[in-house]
This record gives sequence, structure tokens and C-alpha cells, in this order.
Amino acid sequence: MKFWMKALMLVGLVFSTGCALEADPETETKFGIAQPDDTKATQVTVERVVDEDTIKVRLPDGKIEDVRFLLIDTPETVNPEKPVQPFGPEASSFTKDLLPKGSEIVIERDHSKADRYGRLLAYVWIDGKMVNQELLRQGLARVAYVYEPDTRYVKTFEDIELEAKAAKKGIWETEGYATNRGFDETVLTKESTSSAKGQCEDIKGNINRQGNKIYHVKGGRSYEDVKPEEMFCSEQEAKQAGFRRAAN
Repeated sequence: MKFWMKALMLVGLVFSTGCALEADPETETKFGIAQPDDTKATQVTVERVVDEDTIKVRLPDGKIEDVRFLLIDTPETVNPEKPVQPFGPEASSFTKDLLPKGSEIVIERDHSKADRYGRLLAYVWIDGKMVNQELLRQGLARVAYVYEPDTRYVKTFEDIELEAKAAKKGIWETEGYATNRGFDETVLTKESTSSAKGQCEDIKGNINRQGNKIYHVKGGRSYEDVKPEEMFCSEQEAKQAGFRRAAN
């Protein structure tokens, strides 16, 4: 390729991104990675969300593949060997909302192509956001499965996790639930039992037409109008049963 053609391509890239080619390290640490590495990125189409951290995509050649989000772990909702774990439904809903069927997204490789189950390993991007780090930011995932050489963004991920943990978001709401070995539901069971012995909060749980399990707390906008299918004494008890809090 001639020099003038290379120069034009470089100028075009700078103007299309609207920023310098290299992101500032401090900005990445505080706010997350700004853009994918183009040399390792592929545009694909979402076929469906399998679970909180796995999706099916259509590659440019038409082949359908499973993609597992790198460096994170979310509570389970579809594992036949495990019950639905607290904050799993929230993580699943979050991923489905971000990645509806037919979405054009970018998957960014690290070093390894696939895991032992044949799933492609990737950082998943849509509309300038990396889904992996957004799940961490919302407290719906923990940093996990950190294996060399697939550690390109692990430091940034750990920084985001620390902020979510300090704010007690999601899985970090109850100390001891999210661990470096996975998620320990027994911690929440003990807390629910203790709550039941004290004052009951009369939380209403109902299931809407889409099958979504939603709970309502006193003072909420729809609380008085809700006819509950279930009642809970604490928010943790409702979450453990697979319900998520209604938007007030």
C-alpha cells in the first residue's frame, strides 16, 4: 500500500473515533476501556442471549457460535445442576436488554480463541460499551476465570469491581455472598431467617405477563395496587426467590 493511502486511512481513523488512537490509562482505570482493539475485533450479529454471560452470535460467514464473556462470572439462572441464584435474574435481564436479537455488536478476542466447551472467548461491545465491564459496574458480576494469557483488561476490571463492592451494589450487597470461589447462597438464607424472626417488611411479589418476577416494597409507586402472588419479609428473601425490585 502506498504511503499516501496509509496516511489517509490513519487520518480517517482519528476523525471517525473523535479521539487519539491510544486511550489515556487513567481514564481507562476510572471509567473503563474506551474502545476495542481493532486488530482483534469482529463485527457479528446477536442471535440470542443464552444466559447472563453467554450469547449466540452469527459470524460474518454465517456460522452460529456461542460467545462467553471473558474475565467475569455471574450468578446462575439456567444451570440444571444449580438453583436460580440471587441477582442471576437481574444479570440476565441486564444482558438481554443490552443485546436484543439482531443487534450488531463487536466481539474482541484476547489470546485464546475458545474455552473447553468450544465457546468463543471475547469482550463484547455494543454502542461503545463493553458488556463485560458494565455487568461488573452494576454489581451483577465478579472478576473471575483469570488465566494467562487472557488478561488484557483484568486490572481495569478489578478497579471497576472495587467501586461496585465499595458501593455495595448487587452481589456485593451482602458480605460473603460473592466469593473468589463463586456465590454462597447460604449467607443470604441465614440473613432471610434472621429477618423473618424480626419485623416483616410485607414485600409483595408478583409475576407479570412476560413472566418476569418483580417485587414491590412499601412506599413504591405501585405497591398499593399490586395483588401479590407471594409475600416476603425482606428484599433478600425476594431476590433469593428469583424476584427483582420494581422500578419506583
